[in-house]
Amino acid sequence: MTTILFVVFAIMFIFMLAPAALGMLVFFHVFIRGKNPPADKSNRINHFRLVWFALTREEMFVKLFPWLKKDEMDNIT
Repeated sequence: MTTILFVVFAIMFIFMLAPAALGMLVFFHVFIRGKNPPADKSNRINHFRLVWFALTREEMFVKLFPWLKKDEMDNIT
């Protein structure tokens, strides 16, 4: 019984660890990592807004980055 609980707890921990690591990565790059001007400390809110747009409005970036239209295997070759 305790082995099953341990396995369930371990699986739950692993599934919580990946989103937490991704969140920490985003937090680090938005708020902690040093930026070059003009994206300096005064522009952190706009940097976070850019991350939000990249997550929610990916169709806006296809015009800027044509490789987003292709399949990943087409980008490699």
